[in-house]
Amino acid sequence: MGTEVWVTWIPAVLALVAAGVSGWLLWSARKTAAEAIRRTEAVHRLAAAVEANAEKTGRAATTAAEQAERAWEQVKLSRSQLDEAREERHVSTQAEQWEWAYALTTAARELVNSCHELIRMSLDTQVAPHYRTAADRHYRQAGQRWQDTMIKAISRTQPPLEMQQQVATFAEVHQRLHGQLGVLLRAVETNTLTEGDTLTKQIHGMRHELNNAHRNLQRIVSSNLSSTSAQAAQAAQANSAQQTQLNQAVTPGPSHAAQQTQLTPAAAPSASQASAAQTQLTPAIPPSTSQNGRPQQAHANPPQPVDPSTQQIANRPARA
Repeated sequence: MGTEVWVTWIPAVLALVAAGVSGWLLWSARKTAAEAIRRTEAVHRLAAAVEANAEKTGRAATTAAEQAERAWEQVKLSRSQLDEAREERHVSTQAEQWEWAYALTTAARELVNSCHELIRMSLDTQVAPHYRTAADRHYRQAGQRWQDTMIKAISRTQPPLEMQQQVATFAEVHQRLHGQLGVLLRAVETNTLTEGDTLTKQIHGMRHELNNAHRNLQRIVSSNLSSTSAQAAQAAQANSAQQTQLNQAVTPGPSHAAQQTQLTPAAAPSASQASAAQTQLTPAIPPSTSQNGRPQQAHANPPQPVDPSTQQIANRPARA
């Protein structure tokens, strides 16, 4: 009886133990499955967040490209407006220089002519005194206009040093001639002037010197205006060439949005795709081929030697 009882109860106990172990394994499997599901959901959420961030990044990049295009258009517009303003300022400056140069040379010519007329009337004994007085008044008015024009022209146009020197030379010669003219008028009024005296010779010499100074002044003014025009033309050509090179070098492509779309990274794969990609086997690397057409052995995964026992098991015939 004892043996039969033990024989009966031992399988029952083993069955109960097996059932308990199976229940525990089932509970562990369910717990592992639930944990895997939670992790999968977390991975899905992360993938969705990555996709949303990628979309936001792409939209931000597109917006930045559009803003860069608009900014570049504004830069080109500002540069064109600046060039136009510079051109207008240069034109106005050149016109002002021409006006002041014309006024300066005209005032100098009027002063020279008034000097000649005053000298002629002073040396002519047949001229009435009131004519000499009128000529003297006209000469003084011409001298005052010359001084005012000279001061304004030099202060507003800022001529080069050579032109300033010629203006100063002309003014110096005129000042010396002005003193001689005063002596001449006093000599004419007191009837102490004789033909061929030293004062008359000095007056004629100073008149020729004033003519030469006026001629040199006109030559310097003309050369200054011509050189200024040539430099302005060269500067305009250089500015246009630089603008063309800048437009060719910095002008953006036809479509920044399309380039940004191409450069936008692809969305992150989902968790199921990632797990499936991980479970796939890595394909074997094909042997590389050299330039002369001979195949070369791949050194990354060299063939391993086969175990003899494994070889015998593989060669053993299958059971019927």
